[in-house]
Amino acid sequence: MASHGFPARRTAALLDVSESGYYAWRTRTPSPRALRRAWLTRLVRGIHQESGAAYGYRRVGRELRDRYGIHLSDTTVEALMRAARLRGRAGRLPATAPAGGARTPRRRWIVDVRAFTTPPGPLYAAVVLDAASRRLIGWSTAATPDRALVHRAVMAAVTRAARHGEPGAAAAREPLPACSFTARAGSLGCAPVRAGVGDREDHAVADAFWDTVHRTLPAPPSWPDTHVAESRLSTTFDRFARQAFAAGPVSPPAP
Repeated sequence: MASHGFPARRTAALLDVSESGYYAWRTRTPSPRALRRAWLTRLVRGIHQESGAAYGYRRVGRELRDRYGIHLSDTTVEALMRAARLRGRAGRLPATAPAGGARTPRRRWIVDVRAFTTPPGPLYAAVVLDAASRRLIGWSTAATPDRALVHRAVMAAVTRAARHGEPGAAAAREPLPACSFTARAGSLGCAPVRAGVGDREDHAVADAFWDTVHRTLPAPPSWPDTHVAESRLSTTFDRFARQAFAAGPVSPPAP
C-alpha cells in the first residue's frame, strides 16, 4: 500500500502494525532461504515458458530433476508455481522435453565430480563452476557418488549465487545459468537423465580447477580417514569461493 502512495504512518495504523517495524522490514536483507526460493521460482518460470505454458507442477519438477539435478517435492514445485501464478494445461503432453541447457547461449554452470582416496575408502566431491568466470560457486561431499551429491552441490550454488547476486529488476530479468555436466560426472552416475554434456572447454575448466585443488591440499596419503579429507576439502573450497566472490569474476587459473 505504501508503494502505491499511501502514507506509511496511516497505513501502519490501519493494519495495526508499528511504523518502525515496517521500515525495518523494508530494509532487511532477504534470508538465504528467501533468495534460494526466488531463484528456484525463476528456474520454474523458465521451464514453464519453454513448454509454451503447458507444463504443470509434475512435469516442471521432472525437468528440474532430469535437466539440472534439482530434486524438489511436487508440493514445493506446486507452491512455487502458485505463488508465481503459473498453471499448466490439462491433457496428455509429449514425452520429450525442451532441449537441455548445455548448448543454449546463456551462462553455464559446469558440474563435475572427483574421487579422493583415503584408507577407509573413497570420498567424492561435486563442484559447480561458473563457465564464464571459472569461479567455484557450490560443492558437496559424500562417500557415495549419486545424484543426491550433485543436487546438494547445485542447491548450494543457487543459494550462494543468490546471496551474492545483484538485486533489482535487472537481475530478475537475467536468464539463470544452464548446467553442463562433465563426462566424469556422467560415468559415475551423478548426472541427471537429460543433462547437458560439457564441451572440451568445460572439461578444461574443470581440470584446471582440480589441478589447483591438488596443489593446495596436502597429499591424499596424509588423510587418515574420510572425515579429515572432507574437512580439508570444505575448508579449501570455502576459501576459493570467498576469494572469488570478494574479488569479482576471478577463480583458479584457466588452462
